[in-house]
Amino acid sequence: MRIGVPKEIKNREHRVAVTPEGVALLVGAGHKVVVESRAGIDSAFTDQAYRKAGAFVTDSADEIWRCELVIKVKEPLPDEYRHFRKGVILFTYLHLAAVPELARELMASGVCAIGYETVQLESGRLPLLAPMSQVAGKVAAQLGVQYLQKENGSPFQGTGRLLGGMGSLNAARVVILGAGNVGINAAETVACLGAEVLLLEANETRIHTLQQKTHKNIQVHHYTHKNLIGLLPTCDLLIGAALIPGKHAPMLLQRSDIALMKAGSVFVDVAIDQGGMSETSRPTSYEDPVYLEEGVIHCCLPNLPAAVPQTSTAALTHATLPYVRKIADMGLDAAVASDPSLKLGINIRDGNIVHEGVRSALAGQV
Repeated sequence: MRIGVPKEIKNREHRVAVTPEGVALLVGAGHKVVVESRAGIDSAFTDQAYRKAGAFVTDSADEIWRCELVIKVKEPLPDEYRHFRKGVILFTYLHLAAVPELARELMASGVCAIGYETVQLESGRLPLLAPMSQVAGKVAAQLGVQYLQKENGSPFQGTGRLLGGMGSLNAARVVILGAGNVGINAAETVACLGAEVLLLEANETRIHTLQQKTHKNIQVHHYTHKNLIGLLPTCDLLIGAALIPGKHAPMLLQRSDIALMKAGSVFVDVAIDQGGMSETSRPTSYEDPVYLEEGVIHCCLPNLPAAVPQTSTAALTHATLPYVRKIADMGLDAAVASDPSLKLGINIRDGNIVHEGVRSALAGQV
Protein backbone atom coordinates (compact mmCIF):
# COMPACT_ATOMS: atom_id res chain seq x y z
CA MET A 1 0.00 0.00 0.00
CA ARG A 2 1.12 3.60 -0.65
CA ILE A 3 1.26 5.51 2.63
CA GLY A 4 1.50 9.32 2.65
CA VAL A 5 2.92 11.41 5.50
CA PRO A 6 2.21 15.15 5.09
CA LYS A 7 3.89 18.00 6.90
CA GLU A 8 1.50 19.33 9.55
CA ILE A 9 0.27 22.86 8.78
CA LYS A 10 -1.55 23.61 12.05
CA ASN A 11 -0.05 26.60 13.85
CA ARG A 12 3.05 25.55 15.83
CA GLU A 13 2.35 21.85 15.33
CA HIS A 14 5.83 20.34 15.49
CA ARG A 15 5.00 16.63 15.47
CA VAL A 16 5.04 14.23 12.53
CA ALA A 17 2.95 11.09 12.14
CA VAL A 18 5.80 8.56 11.99
CA THR A 19 9.50 8.35 12.80
CA PRO A 20 12.13 7.14 10.30
CA GLU A 21 12.32 3.93 12.33
CA GLY A 22 8.60 3.44 11.77
CA VAL A 23 9.04 4.13 8.06
CA ALA A 24 11.74 1.47 7.85
CA LEU A 25 9.37 -1.11 9.34
CA LEU A 26 6.62 -0.21 6.85
CA VAL A 27 9.02 -0.30 3.89
CA GLY A 28 10.40 -3.60 5.12
CA ALA A 29 6.87 -4.99 5.06
CA GLY A 30 6.61 -4.13 1.37
CA HIS A 31 4.81 -0.78 1.49
CA LYS A 32 5.77 2.48 -0.21
CA VAL A 33 5.99 5.47 2.13
CA VAL A 34 5.91 9.02 0.73
CA VAL A 35 6.96 11.76 3.16
CA GLU A 36 6.55 15.48 2.57
CA SER A 37 9.84 17.37 2.74
CA ARG A 38 10.66 18.78 6.20
CA ALA A 39 7.70 16.98 7.77
CA GLY A 40 9.89 15.67 10.58
CA ILE A 41 12.37 18.50 10.98
CA ASP A 42 10.87 19.88 14.23
CA SER A 43 10.95 16.39 15.73
CA ALA A 44 14.68 16.23 14.86
CA PHE A 45 14.18 13.93 11.83
CA THR A 46 15.76 15.14 8.59
CA ASP A 47 14.63 14.34 5.06
CA GLN A 48 17.82 12.34 4.69
CA ALA A 49 16.85 10.19 7.69
CA TYR A 50 13.56 9.34 6.00
CA ARG A 51 15.29 8.59 2.69
CA LYS A 52 17.75 6.33 4.51
CA ALA A 53 14.75 4.52 6.04
CA GLY A 54 13.41 3.87 2.55
CA ALA A 55 10.86 6.66 2.13
CA PHE A 56 10.37 8.73 -0.98
CA VAL A 57 10.57 12.42 0.02
CA THR A 58 8.64 14.99 -2.00
CA ASP A 59 7.87 18.71 -1.92
CA SER A 60 4.38 18.02 -3.29
CA ALA A 61 1.49 17.80 -0.84
CA ASP A 62 -0.65 16.67 -3.79
CA GLU A 63 1.54 13.61 -4.19
CA ILE A 64 1.16 12.77 -0.50
CA TRP A 65 -2.63 12.91 -0.71
CA ARG A 66 -2.69 10.69 -3.81
CA CYS A 67 -1.65 7.81 -1.56
CA GLU A 68 -4.22 5.23 -0.46
CA LEU A 69 -3.52 5.76 3.25
CA VAL A 70 -2.64 9.19 4.66
CA ILE A 71 -1.39 9.31 8.25
CA LYS A 72 -1.26 12.61 10.11
CA VAL A 73 -1.13 14.00 13.62
CA LYS A 74 -3.82 16.70 13.77
CA GLU A 75 -7.14 17.16 12.01
CA PRO A 76 -6.94 18.56 8.45
CA LEU A 77 -7.33 22.33 8.12
CA PRO A 78 -9.38 24.10 5.40
CA ASP A 79 -6.32 24.46 3.15
CA GLU A 80 -6.13 20.66 3.07
CA TYR A 81 -9.78 19.99 2.23
CA ARG A 82 -9.03 20.25 -1.51
CA HIS A 83 -7.06 17.01 -1.23
CA PHE A 84 -10.05 14.99 -0.03
CA ARG A 85 -11.32 12.35 -2.44
CA LYS A 86 -13.11 9.04 -2.40
CA GLY A 87 -10.73 6.15 -1.88
CA VAL A 88 -8.44 7.90 0.61
CA ILE A 89 -8.13 6.43 4.10
CA LEU A 90 -7.24 9.22 6.54
CA PHE A 91 -5.79 8.12 9.88
CA THR A 92 -5.21 10.94 12.37
CA TYR A 93 -6.58 12.72 15.44
CA LEU A 94 -9.90 14.14 14.23
CA HIS A 95 -11.83 15.46 17.28
CA LEU A 96 -14.84 16.04 15.02
CA ALA A 97 -17.13 17.07 17.88
CA ALA A 98 -15.30 20.41 17.87
CA VAL A 99 -15.12 20.87 14.07
CA PRO A 100 -18.45 20.12 12.33
CA GLU A 101 -17.20 21.87 9.18
CA LEU A 102 -14.49 19.23 8.80
CA ALA A 103 -17.04 16.47 9.30
CA ARG A 104 -19.18 17.91 6.51
CA GLU A 105 -16.20 18.08 4.14
CA LEU A 106 -15.17 14.51 4.90
CA MET A 107 -18.71 13.27 4.35
CA ALA A 108 -19.09 15.12 1.05
CA SER A 109 -15.75 13.87 -0.31
CA GLY A 110 -16.12 10.18 0.45
CA VAL A 111 -12.92 9.98 2.52
CA CYS A 112 -12.81 7.17 5.07
CA ALA A 113 -11.77 9.04 8.24
CA ILE A 114 -10.36 7.08 11.17
CA GLY A 115 -9.76 8.96 14.43
CA TYR A 116 -6.88 7.88 16.65
CA GLU A 117 -8.90 9.15 19.60
CA THR A 118 -11.82 6.73 19.14
CA VAL A 119 -9.87 3.50 18.60
CA GLN A 120 -11.04 1.71 21.74
CA LEU A 121 -10.22 -1.64 23.32
CA GLU A 122 -12.85 -3.88 24.91
CA SER A 123 -11.62 -2.69 28.32
CA GLY A 124 -12.54 0.87 27.38
CA ARG A 125 -8.90 1.92 27.05
CA LEU A 126 -8.04 4.32 24.22
CA PRO A 127 -4.60 3.06 23.12
CA LEU A 128 -3.85 5.75 20.53
CA LEU A 129 -5.08 8.63 22.68
CA ALA A 130 -3.32 7.45 25.83
CA PRO A 131 0.29 8.45 24.99
CA MET A 132 -0.63 11.97 23.90
CA SER A 133 -2.93 12.33 26.92
CA GLN A 134 -0.04 11.41 29.19
CA VAL A 135 2.17 14.00 27.54
CA ALA A 136 -0.63 16.60 27.56
CA GLY A 137 -1.17 16.13 31.29
CA LYS A 138 2.49 16.77 32.05
CA VAL A 139 2.69 19.79 29.73
CA ALA A 140 -0.55 21.23 31.16
CA ALA A 141 0.93 21.04 34.64
CA GLN A 142 4.13 22.78 33.50
CA LEU A 143 2.15 25.56 31.83
CA GLY A 144 0.02 26.00 34.92
CA VAL A 145 3.13 26.44 37.03
CA GLN A 146 4.49 28.99 34.54
CA TYR A 147 1.37 31.13 34.38
CA LEU A 148 0.95 31.23 38.16
CA GLN A 149 4.12 33.33 38.26
CA LYS A 150 3.89 37.11 38.22
CA GLU A 151 6.44 37.17 35.41
CA ASN A 152 5.27 34.45 33.07
CA GLY A 153 5.83 35.75 29.54
CA SER A 154 2.21 36.78 29.04
CA PRO A 155 0.41 40.14 29.44
CA PHE A 156 -1.33 38.77 32.55
CA GLN A 157 0.15 38.32 36.01
CA GLY A 158 -0.45 35.15 37.97
CA THR A 159 -0.98 35.08 41.72
CA GLY A 160 2.76 34.74 42.28
CA ARG A 161 2.24 31.60 44.36
CA LEU A 162 5.08 29.06 44.47
CA LEU A 163 3.51 25.69 43.73
CA GLY A 164 5.26 23.76 46.50
CA GLY A 165 5.14 26.45 49.15
CA MET A 166 8.15 27.34 51.30
CA GLY A 167 8.81 26.46 54.91
CA SER A 168 5.68 27.36 56.88
CA LEU A 169 4.02 28.87 53.79
CA ASN A 170 1.29 26.66 52.38
CA ALA A 171 1.65 24.96 49.03
CA ALA A 172 -0.56 26.00 46.13
CA ARG A 173 -3.85 24.13 45.67
CA VAL A 174 -4.42 22.39 42.33
CA VAL A 175 -7.85 21.05 41.35
CA ILE A 176 -8.05 18.59 38.45
CA LEU A 177 -11.31 17.54 36.78
CA GLY A 178 -11.06 13.97 35.52
CA ALA A 179 -8.76 11.13 36.55
CA GLY A 180 -7.93 9.63 33.17
CA ASN A 181 -4.49 9.73 31.56
CA VAL A 182 -4.43 13.53 31.36
CA GLY A 183 -5.60 14.05 34.92
CA ILE A 184 -3.32 11.48 36.53
CA ASN A 185 -0.21 12.72 34.73
CA ALA A 186 -1.00 16.33 35.55
CA ALA A 187 -1.66 15.40 39.18
CA GLU A 188 1.56 13.45 39.58
CA THR A 189 3.59 16.23 37.97
CA VAL A 190 2.34 18.98 40.29
CA ALA A 191 2.33 16.67 43.33
CA CYS A 192 6.03 15.98 42.83
CA LEU A 193 6.60 19.75 42.93
CA GLY A 194 4.93 19.88 46.33
CA ALA A 195 1.45 21.14 45.44
CA GLU A 196 -1.70 20.10 47.28
CA VAL A 197 -3.70 18.24 44.62
CA LEU A 198 -7.42 17.49 44.62
CA LEU A 199 -8.45 15.12 41.85
CA LEU A 200 -12.19 14.97 41.11
CA GLU A 201 -13.56 11.88 39.35
CA ALA A 202 -17.10 10.59 38.72
CA ASN A 203 -16.31 6.86 38.42
CA GLU A 204 -16.42 5.21 41.85
CA THR A 205 -14.30 2.22 40.81
CA ARG A 206 -11.65 4.54 39.44
CA ILE A 207 -11.73 6.59 42.66
CA HIS A 208 -11.23 3.51 44.83
CA THR A 209 -8.33 2.29 42.69
CA LEU A 210 -6.56 5.64 42.73
CA GLN A 211 -7.01 6.14 46.47
CA GLN A 212 -4.88 3.04 47.01
CA LYS A 213 -1.89 4.11 44.93
CA THR A 214 -1.64 7.85 44.36
CA HIS A 215 1.10 10.21 45.53
CA LYS A 216 0.77 11.34 49.16
CA ASN A 217 0.00 14.91 48.02
CA ILE A 218 -2.97 13.79 45.90
CA GLN A 219 -6.47 13.49 47.32
CA VAL A 220 -9.08 11.77 45.13
CA HIS A 221 -12.71 12.81 45.61
CA HIS A 222 -16.05 12.06 43.98
CA TYR A 223 -17.02 14.73 41.46
CA THR A 224 -20.17 16.70 42.10
CA HIS A 225 -20.78 20.26 41.02
CA LYS A 226 -21.26 21.17 44.68
CA ASN A 227 -17.87 19.70 45.58
CA LEU A 228 -16.26 21.57 42.70
CA ILE A 229 -17.60 25.02 43.50
CA GLY A 230 -16.63 24.52 47.13
CA LEU A 231 -13.00 24.15 46.05
CA LEU A 232 -12.79 26.93 43.46
CA PRO A 233 -12.37 29.93 45.83
CA THR A 234 -9.14 28.43 47.24
CA CYS A 235 -7.91 26.95 43.96
CA ASP A 236 -4.69 28.36 42.46
CA LEU A 237 -4.55 26.10 39.38
CA LEU A 238 -7.51 24.35 37.75
CA ILE A 239 -6.94 21.72 35.05
CA GLY A 240 -9.79 20.41 32.88
CA ALA A 241 -9.09 16.80 31.92
CA ALA A 242 -12.41 15.01 31.35
CA LEU A 243 -13.22 13.03 28.19
CA ILE A 244 -16.15 11.18 26.64
CA PRO A 245 -14.85 9.31 23.55
CA GLY A 246 -16.04 10.96 20.35
CA LYS A 247 -18.35 13.37 22.12
CA HIS A 248 -18.09 17.01 23.19
CA ALA A 249 -16.16 17.35 26.44
CA PRO A 250 -18.50 17.60 29.45
CA MET A 251 -19.35 21.25 30.13
CA LEU A 252 -18.74 21.26 33.89
CA LEU A 253 -17.95 24.94 34.46
CA GLN A 254 -20.21 27.94 34.07
CA ARG A 255 -18.92 31.48 33.91
CA SER A 256 -20.22 32.05 37.43
CA ASP A 257 -18.06 29.14 38.64
CA ILE A 258 -14.91 30.59 37.10
CA ALA A 259 -15.75 33.91 38.76
CA LEU A 260 -15.38 32.19 42.15
CA MET A 261 -11.64 31.72 41.56
CA LYS A 262 -8.96 34.12 42.78
CA ALA A 263 -7.69 36.89 40.52
CA GLY A 264 -4.51 35.66 38.85
CA SER A 265 -5.33 31.99 39.28
CA VAL A 266 -4.94 29.75 36.22
CA PHE A 267 -7.26 27.44 34.27
CA VAL A 268 -5.70 25.04 31.75
CA ASP A 269 -8.45 23.39 29.68
CA VAL A 270 -6.86 20.31 28.12
CA ALA A 271 -10.29 19.21 26.83
CA ILE A 272 -10.45 22.18 24.44
CA ASP A 273 -9.73 19.86 21.50
CA GLN A 274 -13.13 18.29 22.22
CA GLY A 275 -14.87 21.66 22.67
CA GLY A 276 -13.72 22.57 26.18
CA MET A 277 -15.14 22.19 29.69
CA SER A 278 -16.12 25.78 30.52
CA GLU A 279 -18.41 28.46 29.14
CA THR A 280 -15.33 30.67 29.22
CA SER A 281 -13.11 28.34 27.15
CA ARG A 282 -12.05 29.05 23.58
CA PRO A 283 -9.11 27.62 21.61
CA THR A 284 -5.79 29.47 21.81
CA SER A 285 -2.49 29.06 19.96
CA TYR A 286 1.18 29.02 20.86
CA GLU A 287 1.45 32.50 19.34
CA ASP A 288 -1.25 33.78 21.72
CA PRO A 289 -1.66 31.07 24.36
CA VAL A 290 -3.60 32.78 27.15
CA TYR A 291 -6.42 35.23 27.78
CA LEU A 292 -8.22 36.60 30.83
CA GLU A 293 -11.83 35.85 31.80
CA GLU A 294 -13.31 36.77 35.19
CA GLY A 295 -9.79 37.61 36.37
CA VAL A 296 -8.60 34.05 35.68
CA ILE A 297 -5.79 33.28 33.22
CA HIS A 298 -7.10 30.76 30.67
CA CYS A 299 -4.75 28.52 28.66
CA CYS A 300 -6.68 26.48 26.06
CA LEU A 301 -4.12 25.05 23.66
CA PRO A 302 -5.60 22.21 21.56
CA ASN A 303 -2.22 20.66 20.73
CA LEU A 304 -0.26 20.63 23.99
CA PRO A 305 2.00 17.68 23.02
CA ALA A 306 3.32 19.73 20.08
CA ALA A 307 5.49 21.59 22.58
CA VAL A 308 7.64 18.48 23.09
CA PRO A 309 7.71 16.90 19.61
CA GLN A 310 10.71 14.62 20.06
CA THR A 311 8.94 12.82 22.89
CA SER A 312 5.46 13.05 21.37
CA THR A 313 6.34 11.81 17.88
CA ALA A 314 8.19 8.78 19.23
CA ALA A 315 5.32 7.93 21.59
CA LEU A 316 2.71 8.41 18.87
CA THR A 317 4.56 6.19 16.40
CA HIS A 318 4.96 3.45 18.99
CA ALA A 319 1.19 3.45 19.58
CA THR A 320 -0.13 3.89 16.03
CA LEU A 321 2.31 1.80 13.98
CA PRO A 322 0.69 -1.60 14.68
CA TYR A 323 -2.64 -0.23 13.42
CA VAL A 324 -1.04 1.40 10.37
CA ARG A 325 0.66 -1.92 9.61
CA LYS A 326 -2.60 -3.80 9.97
CA ILE A 327 -4.46 -1.51 7.54
CA ALA A 328 -1.59 -1.54 5.05
CA ASP A 329 -0.97 -5.30 5.26
CA MET A 330 -4.58 -6.48 5.20
CA GLY A 331 -6.56 -3.67 3.57
CA LEU A 332 -9.13 -1.69 5.54
CA ASP A 333 -12.06 -4.13 5.40
CA ALA A 334 -10.06 -7.14 6.54
CA ALA A 335 -8.24 -5.09 9.18
CA VAL A 336 -11.50 -3.81 10.65
CA ALA A 337 -13.06 -7.28 10.55
CA SER A 338 -10.11 -8.66 12.52
CA ASP A 339 -9.94 -5.87 15.10
CA PRO A 340 -13.06 -4.40 16.78
CA SER A 341 -10.98 -1.61 18.34
CA LEU A 342 -10.00 -0.36 14.89
CA LYS A 343 -13.63 -0.51 13.76
CA LEU A 344 -14.49 1.91 16.58
CA GLY A 345 -11.86 4.25 15.17
CA ILE A 346 -13.84 4.81 11.98
CA ASN A 347 -15.67 8.13 12.33
CA ILE A 348 -16.85 8.68 8.74
CA ARG A 349 -17.15 6.25 5.84
CA ASP A 350 -19.00 6.43 2.50
CA GLY A 351 -20.43 9.82 3.39
CA ASN A 352 -21.90 8.72 6.72
CA ILE A 353 -20.94 9.27 10.35
CA VAL A 354 -20.60 5.74 11.70
CA HIS A 355 -19.23 6.36 15.21
CA GLU A 356 -22.10 6.68 17.68
CA GLY A 357 -20.41 9.24 19.93
CA VAL A 358 -19.41 11.46 17.01
CA ARG A 359 -22.87 11.17 15.48
CA SER A 360 -24.44 12.21 18.78
CA ALA A 361 -22.04 15.14 19.21
CA LEU A 362 -22.72 16.46 15.70
CA ALA A 363 -26.49 15.91 15.64
CA GLY A 364 -28.14 18.83 13.86
CA GLN A 365 -24.79 20.30 12.75
CA VAL A 366 -24.02 18.20 9.65
